Amino acid sequence: ATVYPFESCDGTKGYLSCRRKPSREEILAAEKLYAQWNLEEGR
Repeated sequence: ATVYPFESCDGTKGYLSCRRKPSREEILAAEKLYAQWNLEEGR
């Protein structure tokens, strides 16, 4: 997800979150990274 600050027409401020479904390759890469981090932390 990416978050963008915005200001609406009436001057109120907030954030907009833009998300997309990850590809299978991105999921596998993240799983590998988390497994590595867990090994480094001794879990």
